[in-house]
Amino acid sequence: MHRPELVKLTFGAGVLMVLVLALTACGGSSAQEEQANKENADKVHHIPEDPQVYEGKPLPAGSYVTEEFRPTMSFSLSKGWTRGGTELRDALDMRDIENDAFWLVFTTPEEVYVPNGSGGLKIVPAPEDIAAWLQENPYLKTEKAKPTSVGGEKGVQFDAIVSSVPEVPECYDCPDLGLFHEIAGATAGVEKGEKLRFIVLKNVNGKTVTIMVETTAAGFKQFTAKSQKVIETVEWKGT
Repeated sequence: MHRPELVKLTFGAGVLMVLVLALTACGGSSAQEEQANKENADKVHHIPEDPQVYEGKPLPAGSYVTEEFRPTMSFSLSKGWTRGGTELRDALDMRDIENDAFWLVFTTPEEVYVPNGSGGLKIVPAPEDIAAWLQENPYLKTEKAKPTSVGGEKGVQFDAIVSSVPEVPECYDCPDLGLFHEIAGATAGVEKGEKLRFIVLKNVNGKTVTIMVETTAAGFKQFTAKSQKVIETVEWKGT
């Protein structure tokens, strides 16, 4: 009698069955994950509001539509982004998940900062020509503007370096150079030595939209390319 061999064959069959079940489970898990990713990509997302829950966490890749920001817009994100601040009527921003100093900002400022004559800044109503105001800012070294468009809306684009900053910061926790005063009272600004890209669209549903890519000189090429992929997907609603 070859009982030991029978036991061996039975054991082998059991291992084979376990292996088949494991592979089936893995295949099923992979298929489920693929389906979940597809459903997530097809879903229309919104920038999450709660900073305590979502701060520093990756935003799902896929399509997004603004809820508060005006003019309403849609855009697409790939992996590698996290939320910035709370979405407001005049501000929408997001950060590179690997570097919290790299920001992509959309803003329609109603108020801006200008030198106050005493080494600091003061708040004034936003000028009609935001592009000219930025290029004339004494703390920014800007390049020549060139024509561009975003979502079918024409505007101008130019790069800049934060060459100097006010002697007196706007507040203790404020950025080195305040640029835009948001309706919620926060100061949107930049830090000394940073390299920026501005895109200013003069009339999107009656509003001037300013897009700012904030990064460093070393990270400028890579992050502007990453940001441009988002900008190219922008569509304005109601236009």
